[in-house]
Amino acid sequence: MSVAAINLILDKVVSKDKDFRYMATSDLLNELSKDSFRVDQDLERKLCNVVAVQLEDQSGDISGLAVKCLGVLVRKVGEPQALGLVQSLCDKVTQPSKKVPSRDIASIGLKTVIEVASGNLAHSAAAMISSKMLQGVQQKETFDVINDSLDILSEVLAKFGHLLLDQHAAIVQTLLPYLDDSRHGIRKRALHCIGALAPFLSDPQLDAVVQHNLSQLQGGKLKPDNARSYVQGVGMLSRAVGYRFGRHFQAAVPLVIKYAQQAAEGDDELREFALQVTMSLPCHIV
Repeated sequence: MSVAAINLILDKVVSKDKDFRYMATSDLLNELSKDSFRVDQDLERKLCNVVAVQLEDQSGDISGLAVKCLGVLVRKVGEPQALGLVQSLCDKVTQPSKKVPSRDIASIGLKTVIEVASGNLAHSAAAMISSKMLQGVQQKETFDVINDSLDILSEVLAKFGHLLLDQHAAIVQTLLPYLDDSRHGIRKRALHCIGALAPFLSDPQLDAVVQHNLSQLQGGKLKPDNARSYVQGVGMLSRAVGYRFGRHFQAAVPLVIKYAQQAAEGDDELREFALQVTMSLPCHIV
């Protein structure tokens, strides 16, 4: 398709008529998906700007198509333009002033980028997303921002944790305090992040994370909710790193058993978690 034809589509994409916008966005997706699609840098920037706008369209059908466009576009344009889109999405997730729908669609957009990125873009995008989400995680008073940032961070760590070696120490330092957070959802997502990162940690870094978990359990002054999180953490780490957890086996098992035995009457959840972890530990480290 000619540049003039693509510009015609872009004109329709910003139409006030919802049906025109939908059809134009659908046409844009079809064009982007063609192997023959090639444009110059100026048009690349224009396309990125238009898709960024369409992601926030009030019509869910149109914003959904825009997400699909995004997944194709970041693989077709130059890395600078793709990273510009990524940065824009990161800012929308981590800015407390952004409305929930805007943050939600930006989160979906970032997850799409994580799913499709490869090669040099994967390294650059992963580093940017991880760094930006760490900033979001540190906005301690903004639950939605922390929640979404942790959610995205866990995905980028699971897929690209091996590319983020220079960020591992900062990620661990940022995440560990959230295991003591009073909010269950935050603790749960912080655990998922640590579990996603654990296979890529060096032995000293992994040992420090495990020791932190075990030392908290050894302290014996945890609230029931926090105790459940740390017991789950032991199980999650053992599943994530397998045999590498073996050197902590003798210290971990008696602690977890103690929590199963000392769970308060009625705290069946803690008892069940502890028993599950106790039974599964030998399987994971063999």
